[in-house]
Amino acid sequence: MLNFKAENIEDLEEEARERAQEVSVEVVTGVVKALDCGADKVVIGILTTLDMDLSVDQAGYLEALETNLARCEVAEEYELCEKAISWIKKLKLEN
Repeated sequence: MLNFKAENIEDLEEEARERAQEVSVEVVTGVVKALDCGADKVVIGILTTLDMDLSVDQAGYLEALETNLARCEVAEEYELCEKAISWIKKLKLEN
């Protein structure tokens, strides 16, 4: 789970951009784990300064995987990419 230090939404956006690759790997990892165990929602990160969390619900799993897959490839997380691609194919068949 990611811990963000931002103290407002603008700072969060900047921090997320600066940590984009790390965020994408965490999103894909979290969504894959959630799908593997049938979870309806996965928390990706927390902002203790704003008492807020960043999460993906089941309806957003496919989009989250597709959006973040490329950065996982750049991070050379190939095993994770294979799992994500497998889930993308399964989710597309369900829709």
